[in-house]
Amino acid sequence: MPINTEKQQVALSSVLAALVLVILKVIIGLKTGSLGILSEAAHSALDLGAAGLTLFAVRMADKPADALHTYGHGKIENISALIETVLLIITCGWIMYEAIERLAFGKAIELSNIAWGIGIMSLSIVIDFSRSRALSRAAKKYKSQALEADALHFSSDVWGSLVVILGLVCVKVGDYYNSALLNRAYALAALAVSLLIIRVSVKLGKRAIDVLLDTAPQGLIAEIMQELQAIQGVLDINTVRLRPAGSQYFIDLNVGINKNESHQAVHAIVHEIRERLTQRIPNSNIMICTYPVTTASDNDQETWRTIKKIVDLFPVCTNIHNIHVYEISGKKRITIHVEVRHSLDLEATHDLSHRISQLITSSMPDVEDVNITFETMPQRHIIACDITSQSADLIKRIEELVNKTPECVNCHDIKIFEEGKTLTVFLHCALKENFANETLEKLLQNISQKIKTAISGIENIHIHVEPLEHGM
Repeated sequence: MPINTEKQQVALSSVLAALVLVILKVIIGLKTGSLGILSEAAHSALDLGAAGLTLFAVRMADKPADALHTYGHGKIENISALIETVLLIITCGWIMYEAIERLAFGKAIELSNIAWGIGIMSLSIVIDFSRSRALSRAAKKYKSQALEADALHFSSDVWGSLVVILGLVCVKVGDYYNSALLNRAYALAALAVSLLIIRVSVKLGKRAIDVLLDTAPQGLIAEIMQELQAIQGVLDINTVRLRPAGSQYFIDLNVGINKNESHQAVHAIVHEIRERLTQRIPNSNIMICTYPVTTASDNDQETWRTIKKIVDLFPVCTNIHNIHVYEISGKKRITIHVEVRHSLDLEATHDLSHRISQLITSSMPDVEDVNITFETMPQRHIIACDITSQSADLIKRIEELVNKTPECVNCHDIKIFEEGKTLTVFLHCALKENFANETLEKLLQNISQKIKTAISGIENIHIHVEPLEHGM
């Protein structure tokens, strides 16, 4: 049965039950002329109004979001619950007033038509108890404060009817035995029950107000944080916001993910967050925003990229290596080895060093000093012999080694070159997943090491990686 239909059926049955009680009490009250029964009819009429309000609230709350109510209509349940608790507190206040009047001034209780009174109160107890149980079950199942408030109304009527029956019996017995204590028992019981109902009503009313003020349920934020911290790939948590509305929770998250992660990886992390939180907090609407996080290794890569970009502005420079960054009191000192195409004299070296240093400190404000060592790199052409056609067994062995790697599915286009007593291998490798750069670097290192360990004489391995669809 759909959620909205079941909730509405429970609420509608409560309206019908309250209507039946009002009609019965009015008919019997008019027939017997009992003011007590007519007073109970008025009380049941108040319950009928509350049940009608619950039905209206449940029907409205289940309406989908629209252009004016983008978060849906769930909070109308909480407004309904608040109104019903106020009505219940007013009713209890009236009962307490009547009880105090009887205790203080000895106001008499109507003793006519006791049989009719006990009969109608007994029927009320049966109907109210069954409605209270059904409403409580539905309220817990769908986390509906409106149904919970209606259940409280009907359960209060059960206690109220029991007190009326107790009062009628105690007064009758008290008159028979001339006992003043029994004559007051009804009023004392009414006071005790009213105080109990007020206490429960105030609790429910406070919860309804908390929802209307977007107060997060106690402990739920901590549970969400715990779930997020357990998810691999979530490096930082900036914002966790939670607001209940009716039986639904709206959750807004802003989490940090490594900036080098691929789009697929970020999507997978977001999907896992949504799945885990939905399992922990059912019927929740989750909005997840992500922002890039720079790790320590990312900082090293960013420094290298910045320096390389600057050095490449000078045609005489060919490469950089041995970059060291020293951080002292919040400021950085950098040392670099720069390879140049040909030998430079002192004046040219000093001028080039000064220009590169200026650009680096301008681009990186936290760098205080740059020390550059220049190295002349002679041109070196490797004279090698292509032995691919004579190396079928070696190629087969390399294919077996690479294809055993779980991430690889197709090793192909293998070329082998011989230089003296050493071999250089070129190969293409198709991968199953869209790995980020850091993962790729580790994977290629592992493949190279595996080949060199298994096959002696291989000095250099150059691997070209490609997506699976390109390598098949």
